[in-house]
Amino acid sequence: MSYDVQSGTYIKYFNSQKLKKKIPKFYNPIVKIYLNEFKNCKTILDFGCGELTSSLYFFKKIKERITLFFANDISLNRLVVGQKYIQKNLNEQDFKKFKIFCNSEINLPFKNNSIDLILTMHSLEPNNKSAKDIIKELFRVSKKGLILIEPHYEISSLEQKKRMRKFGYIRGLPKLLNNKNYNLKIIKNKEQLNNINISSIFILKKKKIKSNSLSNYVEPKTLNKITKYHNFFYSKKSLRLFPVLNKIPIFTNDSQFFLPSLKKIK
Repeated sequence: MSYDVQSGTYIKYFNSQKLKKKIPKFYNPIVKIYLNEFKNCKTILDFGCGELTSSLYFFKKIKERITLFFANDISLNRLVVGQKYIQKNLNEQDFKKFKIFCNSEINLPFKNNSIDLILTMHSLEPNNKSAKDIIKELFRVSKKGLILIEPHYEISSLEQKKRMRKFGYIRGLPKLLNNKNYNLKIIKNKEQLNNINISSIFILKKKKIKSNSLSNYVEPKTLNKITKYHNFFYSKKSLRLFPVLNKIPIFTNDSQFFLPSLKKIK
């Protein structure tokens, strides 16, 4: 509820004079990593995108290289606010490349190896208890690699470590990211947006690229095919219905809808 109520504050903070000089110094090294390590990645997912401030900045720098930019968050409210924000700042053709969806579950609505590159921007941070399961899911969906910008407990000051423990922020990230299928590189950010919450860039590049599935939505967990009808997606196998609001699909167990007879509404 607190996260929802604060909707809009991130956009104001991102566009404030306080961050004006910091933003390029913080984000451009991430763009450089993409261009050097993942330049052939055509599909991207910004996992935990909030109000899409980071998504928009990153997208503008690489938009000619990509075909689809997925972005998800647990807060539908923040996504609606963020969608309006990016629509104001993009032309119609570029805006169509964005595929925004809401999900409050760890399971993502994609098949294995279906998204070239996955980004996070402090979205793993508050999920220390479920971090292992989230990272496992990111590994499953990613085809080529991940770029994770997250707090780095092991190199933090005593003050930050105390703060991270107090709020249950993620710890032990290098160990959690140890995966035989990926090469891991860690770069400490030279510029920080928040000096009391120091982050590093965790770069994971897949050693062997597997043939990927199409970057289409599927039913979370079961990975059943879903089809778009009117304002919802529908699984013929499970009879599950996923509503779409403001062109934002909602993949969450909070909305358990089933439709045994699809013919009646066609």
